[in-house]
Amino acid sequence: MPANRVHAAAGGRIAGGSDRNRRAVELSGVGKIVNRLLIVACLALLWMTAVFGRLGYLQLFLHSEFMARAQRQQQRVIEITPKRGAIYDRNMHPLAMSIPVDSAFAVPAELGDQQLAARLLAGVLGIPREVLEARLESSRSFVWIARSCRPKRKKRWRR
Repeated sequence: MPANRVHAAAGGRIAGGSDRNRRAVELSGVGKIVNRLLIVACLALLWMTAVFGRLGYLQLFLHSEFMARAQRQQQRVIEITPKRGAIYDRNMHPLAMSIPVDSAFAVPAELGDQQLAARLLAGVLGIPREVLEARLESSRSFVWIARSCRPKRKKRWRR
């Protein structure tokens, strides 16, 4: 006889309990699953609350600190000055070589008094004041004042 068959007891009842007991057993199994799902859902909610709470704290209270750190990491001035080699002829006489030169520039938006700056620079650089005023009053964000200045003019800057 197969193992899944239930023997009938006297009186026509099935051994193993009534329908009401079977339903109670089945519902208690479903209840355990629901309880477990509820516990898992509560833990997930607690975990998400902790993550979003930390995220909110970092964005609302530590925003300026992280912005300053990002600027320090991303905005650096690294001067790259490649040195070119000299070019010689077959008798080792230099034909071409790099000569370091200085240049002057201005950011017109950062100047308080452009006419005063033009007047002062005109005396030092030997450039007409009107030319410097026209350059400084332009709508560009960056203007060259003097490019590739000679060493004599450079000495006047250093005073």
